[in-house]
Amino acid sequence: MKVSKFFAYSLLVCVTLYGLDSGLKYALELYKNNKLYNNQKAISSLVTQAKSGDTSAAFLLASAYKNGKLGKVNLDKSFYWYKQAAILGDPDAMLMLGWLYYKGTSKLKIDTRKAKYWFKKAALQGVDEAIEMLELLG
Repeated sequence: MKVSKFFAYSLLVCVTLYGLDSGLKYALELYKNNKLYNNQKAISSLVTQAKSGDTSAAFLLASAYKNGKLGKVNLDKSFYWYKQAAILGDPDAMLMLGWLYYKGTSKLKIDTRKAKYWFKKAALQGVDEAIEMLELLG
């Protein structure tokens, strides 16, 4: 499964299963239509929600930074928000942390041990791609 398909699936699951509030649904629509960057109110709302423990908001912010939806791609900010969501138990964020440690960023060294750690946490929650990565990494 490719990460872009994985991300789209994850957001769809969040919207349907967790009944996102209208602000988060609006931000998701802006994200999908490449208009999140221009809406400071939506971004500010996402940050507030993410800081208050909303894993869906944190995951959306992380993905927006990762995919350049808030300007230039910023993997370091993406890492920060994925980590916030992962700490709160989001298995998709755990997978993405595994990928960031596996590939590295400008400030984050490649660390296979930490990648395996996050892949294992996601795999324990049934994330197939994490299971595949653990098999690949041995």
